[in-house]
Amino acid sequence: MRFTKMHGVGNDFIIFDPGEVEGTDLPSLARRACDRHFGVGADGLLVPAPSEIADLKMVYLNSDGSPSEMCGNGLRCLARYARDFEIVENASLTIETGAGVKEVVLYEDGSSRVDMGAPGFDSEVELYGFDFLRVSMGNPHAVAFLGSEEEVEALDLKAVGSPVEKNSLFPEGTNVEFAHPRGEHEVRMRIWERGAGETLASGSGSCATAVAAIRTGLTGSPVAMRLDGGTVEISWEGEGKPVYMTGPAEYVCEGEFLL
Repeated sequence: MRFTKMHGVGNDFIIFDPGEVEGTDLPSLARRACDRHFGVGADGLLVPAPSEIADLKMVYLNSDGSPSEMCGNGLRCLARYARDFEIVENASLTIETGAGVKEVVLYEDGSSRVDMGAPGFDSEVELYGFDFLRVSMGNPHAVAFLGSEEEVEALDLKAVGSPVEKNSLFPEGTNVEFAHPRGEHEVRMRIWERGAGETLASGSGSCATAVAAIRTGLTGSPVAMRLDGGTVEISWEGEGKPVYMTGPAEYVCEGEFLL
């Protein structure tokens, strides 16, 4: 099965053409292909499927085989892949996701801007000594701001993130972000991703954290989100307005996965 591997600021994905995976058990394929010891290794699996309401549909599975409604870095990678492999022709395209149709504008340098839609907010909760703001970007997020950047860097993300992800307050699980504002337009963030564990970046997590920072007055828009794998820029004009994410999408390799 031919595959292409891409990443968005270190958040990496294996992309299969629909014809390659027809009739395949996708959750099983995701678990095998994304395994970093016995497979290719990635945070998730992407398939650019046909859509009746958009230019294409994003089928996304986490590395544990579970589906996710949305993946911001995956959107950018899939958009670039679709244009480069002539699935679509235009530099502006629409992609159907589990969180609605998203518009992506591709730039000549391989980066793109994604309209992620308007965020949703729920009440704050306290868990394991942290105050979390619950944010929806079409998928669930729990965002905690720490008192210093040193605290963010020193955090044992697995020890804290996994229990929060699976807490009963989140029936479908949640992504978990820990962050600290570096200045008026910059935030340092680490992510525990639902279904994948600690990852180098998260597009929807960057959006959720940025809007939480803007909403609580910690930063202004735009926000440079500094992640372990690189930087994305998030813009948001306030309640009811869409969130825009701009960042790169890069190729890693192509190959053949043996079943």
